[in-house]
Amino acid sequence: MDRGAARERVLTTGKAEEESLARRLREGDEAAFGELWDRFGPRLVAYAATRLGGDRELADDVTAQSLAAAVKSFGRFSPERGSLSTWIYGVARRVIQGELRKQRRRRSVPASAEVSLEANADLVVGVDLESDLSSRVEAQRKVQILASALSSAEMEVLALHFVDEFSVKEIAQIVGRSWRAVDSLLYRAKEKARERLAADDQ
Repeated sequence: MDRGAARERVLTTGKAEEESLARRLREGDEAAFGELWDRFGPRLVAYAATRLGGDRELADDVTAQSLAAAVKSFGRFSPERGSLSTWIYGVARRVIQGELRKQRRRRSVPASAEVSLEANADLVVGVDLESDLSSRVEAQRKVQILASALSSAEMEVLALHFVDEFSVKEIAQIVGRSWRAVDSLLYRAKEKARERLAADDQ
C-alpha cells in the first residue's frame, strides 16, 4: 500500500471515530467525555503552550477550560460545517485568545519557554534524560527564535500544520479565514522560518 493510500485510510478511520464520539457526546454518554480528553487533551496542551509562550501549567488550565466550554456548547457543533477536530480547536483558540487578552490587560510579561523540572515530570523512567532534555531545550530554543521572527498568526498556522497536521482547509476553519489567505500565510511563514533557522545555523 502506498503512503497516500495509507494516509487516506488513517484519515477515514479518524473521521469515523470522530463521528462516533460526536454522536455519543450528543447523547450524553459519560464515557465519551473521558474519551474527549484522551483524544484531544495532549494535542491541545501542546497547541496552547505554543500560543502561550511555553507556559505548560497555563496550557493545561486553558485546555481544561476549552474542553469544558466545548462540552457546554456542544449543541452548536455541526458536522456539515467541519470535523470535530477543527471545531474543538476553534473553541480552544477562542479560550486562548481570551487568556492572551487578559495577559495584555494585566501588562504581564509573557511566560518564558524555559524548560523546568515540572515541565519534564512526565518523562518516562529509563529514558536518557540528558539527551531528552537536550533535545527539548534545543526545540524550545528554535521555537523562541521563530517567535521573534514570525507574527503570532504565522506561528499559529505553522504549529497547526506541522505539529497538529491539519490541512490548509482545516486550518482555515479553525482560524476563521479563507483557505487562500491561510495558504498564503503558511507559505510566508515557512519561508521566513526557513530563512531565520538557516541564519541561526551559520
